[in-house]
Amino acid sequence: MFRYFRLKKDVQPAQTLPGTLSGELLARDAISPIAIRQINTLPDNTKRRIYRGLLPPAVLVRFQIDPLTWESKNGISAMELYAEPGSGVAKVAIQDPQDREDELLTLEIQDNAFDGIDLNLIVLGDPQAVRFAIDRDERGKPTMFGTLGRNFKEEQKAMEAGLAPGQVRKGLGGSQVVLDQLESFLAALGQRAYFLEPLTYVSAWVFEKRGFAYVRGHKLMENIQHEFQPGGALFQALDGSTAFRSPAHWSTVRGRAWAIHDGILEAIDARWDKLRMVKQIGRHAGVETFPDAVY
Repeated sequence: MFRYFRLKKDVQPAQTLPGTLSGELLARDAISPIAIRQINTLPDNTKRRIYRGLLPPAVLVRFQIDPLTWESKNGISAMELYAEPGSGVAKVAIQDPQDREDELLTLEIQDNAFDGIDLNLIVLGDPQAVRFAIDRDERGKPTMFGTLGRNFKEEQKAMEAGLAPGQVRKGLGGSQVVLDQLESFLAALGQRAYFLEPLTYVSAWVFEKRGFAYVRGHKLMENIQHEFQPGGALFQALDGSTAFRSPAHWSTVRGRAWAIHDGILEAIDARWDKLRMVKQIGRHAGVETFPDAVY
């Protein structure tokens, strides 16, 4: 169990295979990490073959998408691949056919400065579920899911419908399957771990359950757990002054998340930022900052 994850001082960052990928380069070493930037130098069809391994076929079939051609049942391309030459970013996305700006399944990964991989984004939404416009304020400007602005009316509707902060629709489920597939893909690239920054308290809790540990933020999560207990500063700040600060919110993951989204961490002179998590390939860290939590 990694209570506080720390890189060992005597461990040097992994060295990515230098240069453009080639059969000769791969034959030199079977374990050195391959970077996204190297894959992105390859021809388009080669990239599609490689990045096909990012998403589990079973999930694509749920969207009625051919796992090999990435086409819908009507023969129309349903998947978009963003993997530009010179870029260290790869993104695969399925767009909602009813709203081309809304992505139903998205996975974005990126090289980081330590020859590792960051998971920038994972979205898995139910296309049949009601959509809440929390991503735009009442004037239509992007909110960046509440980080730049807020749509209080839509957020309250989403909360009452059982959604968490940052969700525009009910999730489809299957995040564990997607992450398992991602780990298999990264293992094939010679990567030993990947990193992410949780957007919300719910995200951090979910990733704990999926086996992640904290690079930064474990102490904050412990403080949140302590101060939401009866008598704590966050518990007392649940004064009902807004819909997101119901006195009952202390006892659930989702309730705490909405209160934190509403800025309640000011009560302990803290902010929800700079958290960073890591998952070692094939290992579960066993971190649990909210024991026996109710979602």
